[in-house]
Amino acid sequence: MTGPGTTATSSSSRAPRLAISQAVLSNGIRVYGYENHATPIIVFRLALPVSALLDVPELAGLASLTASGMNRGTTSRTFAEINEATDGAGMSIGAGSGRHQTVISARCLEEDFSLALGLFADILFNPVFPDQEIAQLKGQLMTGLRQSDNDTGAVASRTFRELCYPAGHPYRQRTQGDLETVPSLTVEHLREFHRNHFGPSGGYIVVGGDFDFASIVHKFDEVLGHWSGPTVTHHAIPDAPQPDHQRRDVFLSGKTQSDLIIGRTCIKRSHPDFYALRIANMILGRLGMMGRLGETVREARGLAYGISSDLDAGIGAGPWSVRAGVNPTNIDAAIDGIKEVLHRFRDGGVTAEELDRAKRFSVGSMALQLETNDGVAGAIADMVLYGLGLDYIDRYPAIVEGLTLDEVNQAASTHLPRFEETVVAVCGPPAA
Repeated sequence: MTGPGTTATSSSSRAPRLAISQAVLSNGIRVYGYENHATPIIVFRLALPVSALLDVPELAGLASLTASGMNRGTTSRTFAEINEATDGAGMSIGAGSGRHQTVISARCLEEDFSLALGLFADILFNPVFPDQEIAQLKGQLMTGLRQSDNDTGAVASRTFRELCYPAGHPYRQRTQGDLETVPSLTVEHLREFHRNHFGPSGGYIVVGGDFDFASIVHKFDEVLGHWSGPTVTHHAIPDAPQPDHQRRDVFLSGKTQSDLIIGRTCIKRSHPDFYALRIANMILGRLGMMGRLGETVREARGLAYGISSDLDAGIGAGPWSVRAGVNPTNIDAAIDGIKEVLHRFRDGGVTAEELDRAKRFSVGSMALQLETNDGVAGAIADMVLYGLGLDYIDRYPAIVEGLTLDEVNQAASTHLPRFEETVVAVCGPPAA
């Protein structure tokens, strides 16, 4: 185990000074910590490179179900006993898996940290995935999937990803699986997945709250430092070809609202234009009453119940999209309105006043996130996942404030598509 070091950021008038300490456990797990003694609470999370990227198509949802089932019983505790221990101390421990990572997280009082860490380790090392508990968990998941398949917004989202990404691409499928694959997932599948993929390789812990960093690293090393396991092969996210312009309508009977999504695949989080494009997107469909889209399509023309634009830049090239909930009779008019705003935005650009507002909002949002231990832990986790550097929070205001009008407008015209370059997904009731 290497001793802790500290990377301290300089102070900022809009964000708290953030001193992030670092250490490495005996088995290579990296630890990043932020001490905050204002309240006697500790939050910690272990991120592992185990995710839906490891799912095969016929077993889609396996990584997600494995993570969700880890706290359903261990070799020494039943699910009820785990719940009794956590509820009795007012703590929470859980696990979940997404497109890139599995994260096991805990939150507890400082005085209960040793208990929480012991439970955390038991869930991580020794899950048994009891038949009855996993059957119940699968039933809950199936219910959620059926509800999702009857929700216009969820169906539109799934259809949009199917239009954006080719079959087999990891950003196309739902991480939790579907109604065809989840029933085939067995307890033995979960046990084998955990046995073959869970280990310390590539893992890192983020911890924030009321502790002494050197002491807590020592405790982590005592409990977790001996853990060994398989080395996970990191799967690169393949580039996806831009799809042809097309529209797909999916009909659900008994609905009174339609949801539509317009967009296409866009950029990675690591792209040099990310910050400029995020500011542009904020002006287009996030700021105030959802930016220019909200002002025109919703407020001025009354064509949408709600509308916004999103830039989902991840490790791979995520989608950029405009989403709107509309009256079924207004679908075509709403699409025309979005098309008009998008073309005007790409060609005319943003104003200096809009840019100033977006910069102030962006910097202020970062400061707001850092007001809680959970927010700080999330920010540090993002720094590690995306390789931003531990001085990122200190640099962030300068990154945003240094963006010029030309840079933002160039990013918008380069990366935001013309309507003829988008795909359109619509879900709502059949035409009368």
